[in-house]
Amino acid sequence: EEENPGTPPHPTQQKIDDGISKSEPPARPLPLSPIEPTDWLEVSDLHAITAEELQYIVNKITPDASILGNPSTPQSKALEWAKNDMNIYNVEVASRVAQRYCLATLYYATNGTGWQTNANWGNGHECEWYGVGCEAGENNVVSVTYLDLNSNRLDGTIPREVGYITSLEQIHLWGNNLVGSIPSTLSQLVKLHTLYLDKNHLDGEMADTFDKLENMKHLDLSGNRLRGHIPHGLGSLTNLRDLRLSNNFLTSTFPVSLISLSNLQTLLLDSNAISGTLPSLVGEMRSLVTIRIHENDMKGKLPSFTDAERLEEAHFDGNYFTGPIPHFGSPRLRELYIGQNALTGSIPSNIGNLVKLEILDANANKLNSTIPTSISNASALQFLDLSHNKLSGDIPRGFSNLLWLHEFRLDHNRLRGRFPDWFGTMERLEIVHLNNNLLGGDLDLSLEMGDLDDLLEFAIENNDLSGVVGEAMCDLLLDVLTADCWGSPPRVDCSCCTECF
Repeated sequence: EEENPGTPPHPTQQKIDDGISKSEPPARPLPLSPIEPTDWLEVSDLHAITAEELQYIVNKITPDASILGNPSTPQSKALEWAKNDMNIYNVEVASRVAQRYCLATLYYATNGTGWQTNANWGNGHECEWYGVGCEAGENNVVSVTYLDLNSNRLDGTIPREVGYITSLEQIHLWGNNLVGSIPSTLSQLVKLHTLYLDKNHLDGEMADTFDKLENMKHLDLSGNRLRGHIPHGLGSLTNLRDLRLSNNFLTSTFPVSLISLSNLQTLLLDSNAISGTLPSLVGEMRSLVTIRIHENDMKGKLPSFTDAERLEEAHFDGNYFTGPIPHFGSPRLRELYIGQNALTGSIPSNIGNLVKLEILDANANKLNSTIPTSISNASALQFLDLSHNKLSGDIPRGFSNLLWLHEFRLDHNRLRGRFPDWFGTMERLEIVHLNNNLLGGDLDLSLEMGDLDDLLEFAIENNDLSGVVGEAMCDLLLDVLTADCWGSPPRVDCSCCTECF
């Protein structure tokens, strides 16, 4: 996702370091475009429309005479084009004229001459225009059902006239330079099931534009500049499966109405300014596969997700959540981000039951327990970040069984005991941060450490360790190698450290 440069930062919480990078959101569904049989496009039943008929049809769509009378407006330019396009074929003359006029308005409103591809626009049958798809209905009436002009250098506003192509089922205008508000006339597109307007510069509020679109399944407005609250009316879209509103300026609270969306699989509300608490019933949404509400201003306790049995991704980091880490019951859970909050208490031992868990990020909280050995049962773990807490006790030896581990971050805690002597067996390690703890005794770096060819960072400073960082480690030429090697004599002898403390 593109980061919105204007997203307000958290006033008190900042990223501690680079941390564990997030994966991309799950891929969006891409419904198929309609097949276009060539026999729809045969020129037959030619009808020469009159100027009066044309004006009547256009006036019903654009009733403001001042707009049509201003030669600089997209509507006026589309009308002038239509006057030179009077020969319309097919029995449904009025509907054909209407959809051609509306498409032409979009062309002029978004600088169609500057599009990356504008093949056939304004010439011949509209179903042959680039990005336009049609279907034939009763009596072989041809209607525009599909509009895909994504990443095509559209520059301008979405004209209200698009809402009068009432046969539309899919609109893909993402990845352009669209500005202005989303026209309220889109509420007339009752057949619409897919609307992707993400990665533009749209602003204004969502209002109730989408409340009546009962067939909507996939809605993506992320990466814009939308403001205001998330409409409660979205909760009435019972067919909605995929809702993406990330990276906007949305405020107010989490809409309780979303809980009633029994088919919702993907919910992305991250990187906004949503406040308030997360309703407890969110944890009972059995259809949820992905929920991302990170980087908001939410507070209160996280609900239990015991009943969210299909959940695979849960991102709650970068908020102000308090209380204990909740229970997650999905055996499918792969990503759990709960870092940079104010969670307290212990790390639940049942996290070890999440056998498909790949990412556990609980950094920058106020957790104050020991680290449960049961985490080592989560054998699929690749990224573990428990840094910047108040964890105590020893580092469980069972972690040596986490053979898929890439990143191991336990820095800035109160961990004691001896330095782990088993790192050399973890061949996939890339980052090890154990700095700023209370680890003591001899620094035992086995010769096998020299076989960790993927290792990039190894930070062990600000502990109570003594010993030598030998040639096996030095030969790895790490990007970061830090230890308590300052002073004379140093507690740790390290001739190749990138920084000494």
